[in-house]
Amino acid sequence: MTSLAGDIVNRVRRLPKPTTAAEALQPIFEAVSNAMHAIDDRFPNGESKVQGRIDVVVQNLGNPGQVSVRVTDNGIGLDDARFNAFITTDTGFKFERGGKGVGRLLWLDMFETVRVQSVFLNEQQELWRRSFDFVLAERDQLQNEVLEQILDGAPGTSVEFVGIREGAYRAKFPERPAVVVRHFGSHFLAEFILGNSPQVFVQVDARNATFPQDIRNLLIEERGHSDFNHDVFGQLQVSHFVFRSAASAGFEGKHQLHFIANGRTVTSRKIDGLIGVGRFGPDDNAVYHGCVSGVFLDDRVNQERTNFNFDEKTLEQLSKVCAEAAVRDALNQEVQTYDVGRSETMSDFIAEYPSFGFADIDALLARTPKNATKAEQFAQALIPVRIRRDTERKKRVQRIVAEIGEGHNVEGDLAERIREAANDVRAEEQRQLTEYVLRRKVVLDVLDVLIRRLRARPDGEEDYHLEATLHQFICPMRVRGDDPTRVEDSDHDLWIIDERLTLARYFASDVPVRNLIEDNRNGERPDLLVWDRLHGLGEDSGEPLKRVMLVEFKKPGREQYTERYLPSNQIMRYLTALKNGDIQSYRGERVRVAEDCIFYCYVVADIVGELKTYTSGWKTTADGRGRWLELNGDFRGTIELIEWRDLLTDARMRNAAYIEAAGA
Repeated sequence: MTSLAGDIVNRVRRLPKPTTAAEALQPIFEAVSNAMHAIDDRFPNGESKVQGRIDVVVQNLGNPGQVSVRVTDNGIGLDDARFNAFITTDTGFKFERGGKGVGRLLWLDMFETVRVQSVFLNEQQELWRRSFDFVLAERDQLQNEVLEQILDGAPGTSVEFVGIREGAYRAKFPERPAVVVRHFGSHFLAEFILGNSPQVFVQVDARNATFPQDIRNLLIEERGHSDFNHDVFGQLQVSHFVFRSAASAGFEGKHQLHFIANGRTVTSRKIDGLIGVGRFGPDDNAVYHGCVSGVFLDDRVNQERTNFNFDEKTLEQLSKVCAEAAVRDALNQEVQTYDVGRSETMSDFIAEYPSFGFADIDALLARTPKNATKAEQFAQALIPVRIRRDTERKKRVQRIVAEIGEGHNVEGDLAERIREAANDVRAEEQRQLTEYVLRRKVVLDVLDVLIRRLRARPDGEEDYHLEATLHQFICPMRVRGDDPTRVEDSDHDLWIIDERLTLARYFASDVPVRNLIEDNRNGERPDLLVWDRLHGLGEDSGEPLKRVMLVEFKKPGREQYTERYLPSNQIMRYLTALKNGDIQSYRGERVRVAEDCIFYCYVVADIVGELKTYTSGWKTTADGRGRWLELNGDFRGTIELIEWRDLLTDARMRNAAYIEAAGA
């Protein structure tokens, strides 16, 4: 029996454990890689691609304890020199090809049983067969050794693994044949597409695959190489390939860079965000794969050949450099076409959301990921930039104010900085105003359509959904705007009625009056109730309310009213309830109404039918279109009747002034 030098058990125990399915397959990939090296040694000068063959058979995939894997090759075999390298840990036998001498230790870490059988030619060109069991033990790791001369056969090696050990390998080992085959193709993709591989036949239970043919069948086009010298990474070569999208099935993302060390793929990295382009080609089914090699990578691969000995930031920088080479030398036309479309999309985004237009289109695109093509993606990338700009502008203005406050003369450099700051603030205000008024215009356009739809329905025919939508557009239904726990439901467009209500805080919409006033059980409600203390904005000063606005919406086109629901009668009942009762805030506190409170009451309706007859004795408004009635007796204030079309027209005129100011 033969022992490997060193503390093998502890060495295996310290090996990194798999965290993904691809890493759980690494010991099998190591066996295949060894087979490739053995074939290269037997068939030099490129003959390995023609004469070499590797068979990989995986069985009992659904039963980890009984899984068997057999890797067979027709390579040079374990002759004396290679056998001595096998039993020496950390051997340098394959150093020039990136071999670290630890791949076979991964076998012991993963499998319960490992059996090796190899045929080779000795120096006298005699055929010999060497076989042994490879076990995890403190000594005598090679057991049941047999070395015998044979008369017939050919060089080659077969390694058989049985039973996955309990632990990380069993937990992460894939359970479906298709997944094993996909990872196999992904891991050796660079070898397969670069033409550095012999024939590899993979059978996983009933699933079969042939490499590199199955990978080469997905190849659409080879697009040459980029050879260049980099200040940090030295001489690099990037080989460019265009595949059908199925080639990326085993990877995260569409487009990939494969980083190769000593002819082996070590890791792959998606570069969708670096090149931007999605699937391309006539049928949008093409993706890019690049293979990156260089001395920098050869010298920095780890001993398990699963990663490089440099940090993530270095890999990101290397990926960026190589992606730039791909764009420049292989994907220039696709990227140019993509960039034109992306620029147009950004222009549309800025037209709709002008507040993001703080730089020209190219500068804005440079601040977003290359694969960002939607408004949400642009906003996500630009919001932090806008916040930083706003913060810097605020600090700049504060510094200027401080200097002026300290008595500095406003001349020269300070005067120029004041002008620049003022222009910057003015430009930002212009962008935000433009976005605001464009949104208001959309609201008015939709409101116009809703009103016309409701007016077209016969009087008396109900359409709750249309009416609710119209109401909801102006102000959310059954919402207390003074309740901070429901502030997310309190967005409104009350500016349509009165600009003073743009920032209104305390309001109730379509809420029964009894929910706002104690001891009131009539169940009637105004559509909108706003009580104000200062400028109609609900300033919480604790003083009795001096002004109250009451708005009642009537269905557009409505002609019939009962006496109880004629607007003036309904409003008077509401006013009486308000004057005699106590309004409760969301905190349950009593909100007092002053004896001399002025009530501004609005009825939004079409002046037709019974409403026209009933209000024929009212005064007309200055423009002659509306009607109003002065309150007397117990109440001070007015009731104004506004037609829906006039409400919309007036709102459009007010918004037009903003549009003109914004230059929209």
